[in-house]
Amino acid sequence: MKYLIFDAGPIISLTMNGMLPVLERLKEVFDGEFILTPAVKREVVDRPMRIKKFKLEAMQIQGLIRRGLFKMSGDIVSNQKLDKEVKRILKIANGVLRTTDMKEKIKIIHGGEAACLAFANLCGCENVIVIDERTTRMLTEAPEKLEKMMERKLHTPLDAELSLLDSLKKFKFIRSAELLYVAHRKGLIGIKGGKDLLDALLYGVKFKGCAISSVEIEEMKLLV
Repeated sequence: MKYLIFDAGPIISLTMNGMLPVLERLKEVFDGEFILTPAVKREVVDRPMRIKKFKLEAMQIQGLIRRGLFKMSGDIVSNQKLDKEVKRILKIANGVLRTTDMKEKIKIIHGGEAACLAFANLCGCENVIVIDERTTRMLTEAPEKLEKMMERKLHTPLDAELSLLDSLKKFKFIRSAELLYVAHRKGLIGIKGGKDLLDALLYGVKFKGCAISSVEIEEMKLLV
């Protein structure tokens, strides 16, 4: 069994770009399950359902859950076990960077991202985390660069205890941009347009929160 574990960002980005039907087509050709954790469901369904501005999008995602597109993580790993692992990961991730002067911890990831990492650790199967947010990926793939980026963002020197991250280095990530690229290659978008369509898809998710550079987009277009 293979799992695609979804963070909130890609789901929101795809929803705002009208690409949820593409997720359904991808699920049909994917040999595995699309996973949603309770923390991510709260971000994409439960909370926005109470806000009129976002209620329609939340109802669309809720419909996908009811139709079985997403499998809840609790069907595979108990919520109690997941919560325990989430707390462990949050403690590690949000304790690795501190301000040099006041020794204050810098919050890097939130519960939704931590839940995706936790499930990936516990599920016991091949998995990839679908996440658009840059800092979570950098935390496990390039922590030294994350330290420099956070120093620039916060305008303050930071101390890092990177050895804390030794247990957070085995994750695989993709972004909503890569999902749409795959869907485009497989002819699952439902719109004709060739490279112009791919350009529109990739810039569409970029401007809705996917951390992808224009250089990366142009490189992906050259692969078509």
